Amino acid sequence: MLPIAPVEGLRPTPDRVRETVFNWLGQDCTGMAVLDLYAGTGALGFEAASRGASTVVLVEQNRQVAAQMQENKAYLLSKWPAEEGSPPSIQVDASDVLACLKRLASAGKQFDLVALDPPFRSELMQATLPLIKAVLKPAGLVYAEWHENLLADEPALCKALNVQEIDALRHLKAGQVHAHLFALPAV
Repeated sequence: MLPIAPVEGLRPTPDRVRETVFNWLGQDCTGMAVLDLYAGTGALGFEAASRGASTVVLVEQNRQVAAQMQENKAYLLSKWPAEEGSPPSIQVDASDVLACLKRLASAGKQFDLVALDPPFRSELMQATLPLIKAVLKPAGLVYAEWHENLLADEPALCKALNVQEIDALRHLKAGQVHAHLFALPAV
């Protein structure tokens, strides 16, 4: 288990939920580009890297938490097994998620999977959702953790994402966490 920065309110994705998410993804992230927003411990991004993702970008505004992720990244890459081939590109971006999304979109960066786990009961989910489409590859996946079921009001979610429809793939409630996996339609 990797060290976690001692920051109040830091809420790592529970092991059970993380295992379920990767079961939903078919266990294999080979070649995927993954964007982990509000990364916190970076558990989702690091797990994707260990399952074959070629690129992982972890975005976390809290500098102390981002520094811990940098240390964990260095440790994981130093232990990368040679038989696994080249290690993934893992970038820790210690910046505001909304500014980072705009920067990535203007640079034309796109991802196969965007993980979104903002602080519960904040306005950040609503502020972030409209920016996702610009960085998501066609038919890309969005994994979101929230304190409410986002899929319960699919028209509102579509409006927030600025799309006509989504492909709601999975939903799980574990404790206070609602985990969602959905795809935007390929354009």
